[in-house]
Amino acid sequence: MEKDAGTLLKTFLMQQKRKTVTLDAMQAACCRMDYEVFREAVMALERVAVLVPVKAGGYDHGGLARKYTIHLGPLFAASAARIQREAIERGISGTLDLSWYMHHPQKEWQRDRTAIEILSRYLQALPCPPENLPKTSLQQRSYDIFGDEKFLLTDGDLLTRLGLSREALGVAPEADPLMMAFHPIQPMQEDGRTVCQHLIIENKAPWMALFPHLPETTLTSLVLGYGWKILASIDQLPAQCGYPQAHHFVWYFGDFDWEGLRIWHELAKKCETLESIELRLAIPFYTAFLAHPESRGKEQQSPAPEALDAFLRQMPAPFHGRFRDVLASGCYYPQEALGTDELLSCWKEVPHGT
Repeated sequence: MEKDAGTLLKTFLMQQKRKTVTLDAMQAACCRMDYEVFREAVMALERVAVLVPVKAGGYDHGGLARKYTIHLGPLFAASAARIQREAIERGISGTLDLSWYMHHPQKEWQRDRTAIEILSRYLQALPCPPENLPKTSLQQRSYDIFGDEKFLLTDGDLLTRLGLSREALGVAPEADPLMMAFHPIQPMQEDGRTVCQHLIIENKAPWMALFPHLPETTLTSLVLGYGWKILASIDQLPAQCGYPQAHHFVWYFGDFDWEGLRIWHELAKKCETLESIELRLAIPFYTAFLAHPESRGKEQQSPAPEALDAFLRQMPAPFHGRFRDVLASGCYYPQEALGTDELLSCWKEVPHGT
């Protein structure tokens, strides 16, 4: 019974986020336990300095302090040794600090172990220290390492747990850009009307990659779609770019997944109701995806067959089967799959004018 009491109390202490705990809280966690059994379990943890009495808090009738400072180090000694052994056996890079895992339950290490191995292999394969890499966005570096542009956004604390800063991975600090960058270029004239061209990029990382090269293009503006947000503001484009009376050809490039297709489809339907805006698919960007390996991780997205059909109606027929197969196999392509040079090359292939 004492062993069970000790295990229950240790489990409770491991779950605490604060460095102190009250006797009342421990008793509440062990409410069905006989007091003498509880008392012995607490005193056993006192003897190994896991629980250190806070004398100012006073004592109860059995001599237990009413408040304790928690030192979990002794509880994790065996776990820390196992982690150290595994790290050596798996050849984990010494750049990664595993101290955090050695002072937390083993399940934390088991949860992150695969990601740590992937990150370790990436660091060991680099030709130079990661901080000397060309600066890029967190999404791009996440894709470079894990093949998932959102991994380091979803698990934002992984690098912190490993004692690794974003700067140490060559990630440039970024402020959110304006929703639209304007290029003061003379619009085209066609059949007596002014014609402007725009490119919508769904995600921030590829937008940031293309932004410095905007003057090299014939675009009037480079628009950041931010997923579904573009639907609320697309009708403001003519006025915001300074040509409210012009006709606007808007090219669209987003992620090739079910969600990206839904955004494209709904935006296309909205633009059909706008007299001065004509939305077109930026085809070369999408076909460039097919030269890259597919990504996995969005199997939970619901299919949108109507959106896919609308997408394929604008896509050359030879590519239809390839794109259908990607989605059918539970895969997708994020925009981050394309590097800056590819993005620029794709833009040059997008047909100019009408």
